[in-house]
Amino acid sequence: MFRCLSALTGVLFFLATIPAVASGPGVLKFDEVSFEVAETAGVAVVRVERSQGESGAVSVSYATSDGTASAGSDYTPVSGTLSWGSGDESTKTFTVPIASDGVAEGSETIRLTLSNATGGATIDPARGTSTVVILSSGGGGGGGGGGGGDDDRRPGVLKFDQSDFAGFEGAMALVAVERSMGEKGTVSVGFRTESGTATSGVDFAAVSGTLTWGPGDGSHKVIEVPLLRDAVADGGETFRVVLSSPTGGATIDGQRGVAVGRILESGDGDDRGDDDSTRPGVLKFDDAGYQVIEGNVFARVAVERSSGVKGRVTVQWSAASGSAVAPADFVAASGTLAWNAGDGAPKFFRVQIRPDALREGNETVRLTLSAPTGGATLDPDRKTATLDVLDDDGVKTSCVPSGTTLCLAGGRFQAEVTWRTEQGASDESAVDALTSEAGVFSFFDDQRYDLLVTVHDACATANGFQVLAGATTRLDYTLTVTDTRTGLTKQYSNPAGRLALPVQDLGTFKTCGS
Repeated sequence: MFRCLSALTGVLFFLATIPAVASGPGVLKFDEVSFEVAETAGVAVVRVERSQGESGAVSVSYATSDGTASAGSDYTPVSGTLSWGSGDESTKTFTVPIASDGVAEGSETIRLTLSNATGGATIDPARGTSTVVILSSGGGGGGGGGGGGDDDRRPGVLKFDQSDFAGFEGAMALVAVERSMGEKGTVSVGFRTESGTATSGVDFAAVSGTLTWGPGDGSHKVIEVPLLRDAVADGGETFRVVLSSPTGGATIDGQRGVAVGRILESGDGDDRGDDDSTRPGVLKFDDAGYQVIEGNVFARVAVERSSGVKGRVTVQWSAASGSAVAPADFVAASGTLAWNAGDGAPKFFRVQIRPDALREGNETVRLTLSAPTGGATLDPDRKTATLDVLDDDGVKTSCVPSGTTLCLAGGRFQAEVTWRTEQGASDESAVDALTSEAGVFSFFDDQRYDLLVTVHDACATANGFQVLAGATTRLDYTLTVTDTRTGLTKQYSNPAGRLALPVQDLGTFKTCGS
């Protein structure tokens, strides 16, 4: 039934709710604190809005500057002026050309600044600056999922600590597997090695088995792979370790269920051997994304130390405004996490959430690690993360199906999709119900099926409702799913220019008894 949608390029930007118009020239601000764009998208579209008044003609200047991205090699710098006429409260846009280099360098940032407002307009002090986040096409960043808070209510996600590792011939390669986003019950996962350019039985010994975690156990488990010595100059051959068959309700991370090992010959000079006692380690968030329901008091965030436990190390953490704004939505905070010599256990910090009664959709808090000490380094792909604050003030009336609204799981869940083009145009998606639990959304016409969405009632087996979705598009879209009985809302977005990843949300809607 699915038909492939031609690749479209563009940038992710979110719709903002514009407050009621007041008299006066208004306040000018970026639509979001950060805009994501795939490195291959070619251009980032940035939105600037006028709110709290539309009297008279106003204008504002904009400009880009280097963050971790470099002008000329990662993007083309731009500057200019945006103008509004009297009575005009529409959103204005400008574009930033993005260069693709195909290098695995992690996410990079461009700073955006508004200045020189005219006509009596002012610039919002909290949103007069913003950031374009360039998602690397060559690296392992991205992914977002859910984590934080209520870990005792979910069995968790199982994944390799790192997607690649190395060891020397004649030594033992140690591969760590972690459990995140939940510690409920006993879970297990199977593992096995597979040949790549390295041959099983010749370059490494084949291993397979099962790793098991008990209730409340969030520790790392280690797989040992013997690397065989030979007299041949192989030049760094590779093999794979694969996770499979999770039990106890746990799932395998879609991006880190396979790890690639490289066999180093003596004298290769690679420092990624197997003796963690000789290295201070790499510090990183244990996931690219976390989530917490707005009604909860705190979100808990985990930071891990891998690839070394030598000496005492520390790292600074901070929680700052994204689309969620401190102090109205959460308490901005920062602090220090410390590990002693030999300590490889995860460390945690908490972010205080401030609930409200506003229907505002999901909002984000930016999490950052910085200033490592003791010789430790930061993982370039996981030194930043996002905390999604899920709105629990969504619609609480029965779902009514329409040409753009899908009612699922016996009508309890409401699903809607908005898509956007790189030129800034947006629209709602047409729907076609398939069963009581599933339906498809079409972005352009009813003969092109772009997104399949399922809300499955798994209360009998997993104490929750599961949201599953698959897309055949590179278009920018946002899927909004609301439990109309509790008002809990979750949004799933894809930045334009990146082939949409599947949605496998098994942990958000634990609302069976509500």
